[in-house]
Amino acid sequence: MKIEEFKDIKIAYMRRVGKYGLENKHLMETFKAYLKTKGLLKKETTILGIALDNPMYISEERQRYDVGIIISNKESKYDLPVRNIANGRYAIFEVEHTEESVSDFWKNIQTLTADLSIDVSKPIIERYAFSKISSNLCEFCIPLK
Repeated sequence: MKIEEFKDIKIAYMRRVGKYGLENKHLMETFKAYLKTKGLLKKETTILGIALDNPMYISEERQRYDVGIIISNKESKYDLPVRNIANGRYAIFEVEHTEESVSDFWKNIQTLTADLSIDVSKPIIERYAFSKISSNLCEFCIPLK
């Protein structure tokens, strides 16, 4: 685990509303296909997946999930809504990009973050940088107080 400061990050994104699960994966695939058609899926591309609602408090039909590309080139035409990612410090956990490893991360998140002061007002962010994905890795960014 390492700590990073997020500042002034904007994403162009797609959102789905509904129960978290397989449909989030479908949104990710749809999003990547869209980026390919626009010529925006490149080696320097970083994609974020953001579950905006805690399923313990929000009903399945109202759960929101965003998939977005970090805007690094202001001249690119995304033709998508744009939003900011909350500034602040995040604990970054690198995880093998397999269903089993990601599932294990979520199952053990309480233990993994027990010594951290988590900011529960901000969502946990999944980060998929091309350099990590090509090494079969992804990252989970946990917001800190």
